[in-house]
Parts: sequence; C-alpha cells; structure tokens
Amino acid sequence: MRFGAIYLLLALSLVVTPFSAPAVQASSDVFYIPMQPAFVTNYGGPGRLKYLKVDMTLMVEGGRSAQVIEQQIPLIRNVIVMNLARQNENNVVTASGQERIRQQILQVLQEALQREVGHPVVTEVLFTNFIYQN
Repeated sequence: MRFGAIYLLLALSLVVTPFSAPAVQASSDVFYIPMQPAFVTNYGGPGRLKYLKVDMTLMVEGGRSAQVIEQQIPLIRNVIVMNLARQNENNVVTASGQERIRQQILQVLQEALQREVGHPVVTEVLFTNFIYQN
C-alpha cells in the first residue's frame, strides 16, 4: 500500500510542468530566466495559417527582479503571445525582422511591468530558438 502511494506521488510530480524554469544566476547581479514552455502561436493575419515557435530567456538584474518575474509570469506570457501573434511575415522570416520583434517584446514587457510593479524589471530579451512555418 505504501509503495502504491509513493508511485502515485511520483507519477503526479512528473505530469506537472512549470511555467518557467528556475532563474540561473550568471553573475552576482544578473539572472537569466528561461520562459518555459516555448511560445507557439499563429501569425500573419487572415489567410493561410502560419505558425511561430519561440524559446526565449529574460535577463534581469538583481534577485528581487527575478522574483518579480516569477510572480508576473501570466502577464509576461500574455504580452509576449499577443506581440508574436501581431507580427507580419516580413518580420518573422528575416534576421532584421526578428531583431525588431525582439526589441518590440523588450519594450512592451518593460512598459507592462512598469505599469504593474513600478519599474521595467527586464533588461534584455534573448531568443534561444526561433522557428516559423509559413
């Protein structure tokens, strides 16, 4: 009976997936926070569906900022998904367009976090994977 409860607990712990991985401290004051799971959305407006999958990591300065990010995950994910869904094909398929998307996401995240917690928190957005299907 005891082993059955242990197996059940182990199985349940494997099913639960976190919204983001733990922050990784790069230096005494810089933290990298991977946004997991990856962002998958359609883009490009009406017509044939086009898909985009983006893995990204947020860079913040200070342990307090890392905690704020962890607390604001739903807001952050919403802002990112909405921004990705509004992109046009030219932004998605070119390197300069992808850089524009990265800068836009940084700007809208900073604005949203400024409104929500009183400071921009995120210092950089890093794409670790960028896959599109058009």
